[in-house]
Amino acid sequence: MSVKLPGPFILALAIGLVFAACGGGGDDDGGVDLPDDVDVDVEDFGAPTGYWEGEGTAKETPLNDGVRTLTREAEFDFWFSLNNDGTALGEITLTYDAELTVEGLPDFSAPGVGGVSVSFNPEVGGELTDEDPTRIFPLVGHYSEGDGLVLAMVPGEEPLPMEFTLRADPGVNAGFDVGGAGSVGIEGEGAGTIAYEIDMVPFTPFGSEDFAEVEKRPGGPYAAHFEFTDETYAIEWSTVQQTSDVQSVDITGDMQEALDSLLP
Repeated sequence: MSVKLPGPFILALAIGLVFAACGGGGDDDGGVDLPDDVDVDVEDFGAPTGYWEGEGTAKETPLNDGVRTLTREAEFDFWFSLNNDGTALGEITLTYDAELTVEGLPDFSAPGVGGVSVSFNPEVGGELTDEDPTRIFPLVGHYSEGDGLVLAMVPGEEPLPMEFTLRADPGVNAGFDVGGAGSVGIEGEGAGTIAYEIDMVPFTPFGSEDFAEVEKRPGGPYAAHFEFTDETYAIEWSTVQQTSDVQSVDITGDMQEALDSLLP
């Protein structure tokens, strides 16, 4: 089976480190109502249609130049209703994390705005400091017997960004343009040591060609599992059919557009 990495995306740090767009943005409310509590149906799994639940992790290293290493990751869980026509509609909840490490940095600890202290370990040049790095988005997907199951997060147009704090001393900002970043007015130990609060855009863990094989468990429900790993990216997710009853989920314009892009 041919596997392709998720499309490139933007790490919106406003520091001149630009990655290709992740595609869209969105309203974190998602516009999707959770279904009522669903009882697991252990008897009638004659088809993969119905209500599914799943979870997964994704981790990426978009920057590693031998001195600076940027990693970001997400843990997520999701649900969707798979309809008779193979379309899936639901919701995904992701908790993000990100860290920039730089070799040879001095310790850094300084008072910040409002008396809040900001400190970094010796090798840390930036980290996700958002008080709540969890975001919720609509989820769509498509299943066919020939290809399997593919899923897509629907970020929409204006996703709520997450706060990433960059330690902008010479060991970190060499090669970065931090002139447009928002300084929080922290003066550190040594000339030019400042911390910047920068917006980081939530990213999707799914790729448009991440097809998972759907199989029926002996005497039980259908299930799907996807896993891919290389030097810079790793993702794994699995999902299991909970009931054969199809749930009613309203579809928004953004969801329909994302779904259309998945359809053959």
